[in-house]
Amino acid sequence: MLKKFVTSMLALFMLAGCSGASSSASAATADPASEAAKIVEDLNLSDHMDQVQDRIVSGLFFFDEGVVTQSAVYIANDKSADVVGVFETTDADSCRSAIQTYLDSTKTQMQNYYPDEVFKLDNAVVEDNGSTVILIACSDLESAKKEADSILGK
Repeated sequence: MLKKFVTSMLALFMLAGCSGASSSASAATADPASEAAKIVEDLNLSDHMDQVQDRIVSGLFFFDEGVVTQSAVYIANDKSADVVGVFETTDADSCRSAIQTYLDSTKTQMQNYYPDEVFKLDNAVVEDNGSTVILIACSDLESAKKEADSILGK
């Protein structure tokens, strides 16, 4: 009797160990703060990026009410246009539109003072998977695209 019980429990534990979450499922459950921090670290931007407080994020991007449920944004603390943002959203199209408005207005400001930084804003990576939108503006566009695709499970 005990032998059957132990083998049954062992079989259950082995089956439970075999089940794993797919990358898209884990991307949907991870929080924006850890994802944004990972992007900043992986792209070697951490020495000149600061995390923006939530109340300031809404003033930068002007999202419609209720569109973004959680967010994390890092902005360069030097004279560069580097920005990393991860947004959990209920409406990806509206979120992308607000991000594009932010990029356009920042580009206008940068053209006058730091014209070399405009390239980053013109070619910023803005990707989504329907529930998460990622914004990355940096000089290493290829790595930024790979990082966004990795987090979004593409």
